[in-house]
Amino acid sequence: MSDDIHIASFLVHHRPEADALIDQLTLIWGGLEVAARDQGRSILLHEVDDTRTMLDCMDAVQSLPGVISVNLVYHHAEPRSALNAPVERQTRSQA
Repeated sequence: MSDDIHIASFLVHHRPEADALIDQLTLIWGGLEVAARDQGRSILLHEVDDTRTMLDCMDAVQSLPGVISVNLVYHHAEPRSALNAPVERQTRSQA
């Protein structure tokens, strides 16, 4: 088993009555949260250990009544240990 972390965002188009169902799903699906919502659109963030779980989550959102589409907007994977590594800042003259 790898020690990777996957960070993804989904754009969900849905009917307004799906808001409550999406919120319920975030409570039972680990690492899923609503980042933004506006009139039939939601942005969901998902932090998970593997790609298969991320895709299963997208399928679960798509299967909710009132959801029209789910689109993957962003996906990034890296070892968890890299998240704790120091970040070097560049100055304008170095760039």
